[in-house]
Amino acid sequence: MKSMILGCLGVFSAVAFMFGCSYSALLGLVCTIIVFRFYKEKSAQVDPRNKAVFITGCDSGFGNQFARRLDEKGFTVFAGCLMPDREGARLLKEESSDRLHVVHVDVTDEWLVRGAVKYVKENLGDNELWAIVNNAGIAIFTEIEWCSVVQFQRILDVNVIGVVRVTKAFLPLIRNSNGRIVNVASLAGRFTMPAFAAYSMSKRACIAFSDALRIEMKKFNVKVSTIEPSLYKTPISETKYLADQNRKSWSETPTEVKDAYGDEYFDAFLKNIDTQMQRAKSNISEVIDLMVESVLDEIPKVRYVPSSSIVRATILTFLPSYITDRLFQIYTPRVVPRQSTSSVSSASDNDVPS
Repeated sequence: MKSMILGCLGVFSAVAFMFGCSYSALLGLVCTIIVFRFYKEKSAQVDPRNKAVFITGCDSGFGNQFARRLDEKGFTVFAGCLMPDREGARLLKEESSDRLHVVHVDVTDEWLVRGAVKYVKENLGDNELWAIVNNAGIAIFTEIEWCSVVQFQRILDVNVIGVVRVTKAFLPLIRNSNGRIVNVASLAGRFTMPAFAAYSMSKRACIAFSDALRIEMKKFNVKVSTIEPSLYKTPISETKYLADQNRKSWSETPTEVKDAYGDEYFDAFLKNIDTQMQRAKSNISEVIDLMVESVLDEIPKVRYVPSSSIVRATILTFLPSYITDRLFQIYTPRVVPRQSTSSVSSASDNDVPS
């Protein structure tokens, strides 16, 4: 009964919004989400015994903590690591049970992905591969004019093609178990802020891939979910790392482009990015909790969003672009680019008839 009431309220809000009752509908929808947040029925959970999970990106961050949690729950875990000999992978192996395997994998390398599939098959034993979790990802937060095409290609290769490559390689095993695929996307795949172009493009593509795959896999009873967190304190949000990336990009940018912006603008941009990253949430356990739910829930959700972000994300979904543009513009530097004033003057001169 509770689910029926919540569902009817949500449908009513959505229909009202479609027919122009925007403010009341938005309020109703937000209320529905808040009520659902506190009173939602928990899905039954699967038995982790004799179930294995393959995860990418376990060297650090979400993947590392997630692998530990699944190991504690009793799953057999195949933790894919880019650098299996480094401290992150070594400690993960040492501090976990003997059910956890560290597997060398680079999601951009076809042969290493095939090797990971071979290793999993050879070490499954009596287990079935219940889930693959595409967690590996990289980020760059920089303006488009000094983000090189190579950087765009690199982020898409890891965050998009890497997800496709790993998913396709493991799908036969997942079909056999009627298991599931979990792709770690981001709210940046729904909303694009300044300096997030490359990252948002990759996460939006990841969501699109997941949406299509979810429908295509229904005939095999394979579930597909996305995890969509906001910004959290992980290695990809470390300010020194991002500043070094931006300085390198700036140094390789053509002089005419740098002259258009000016060093003062670039310095202000770096400070602005630093401020944004300082706002990153430190409680990554709320994301790990959702990742665990996506594997354990008998009937997984299509989309897992941290409760601290869900109301804001829903509101942004319904706002028109001219409002979200204004909201996101506050994340751009207040310094005026060097060419800004001169280009306006030139445009005015060109408008004068000869």
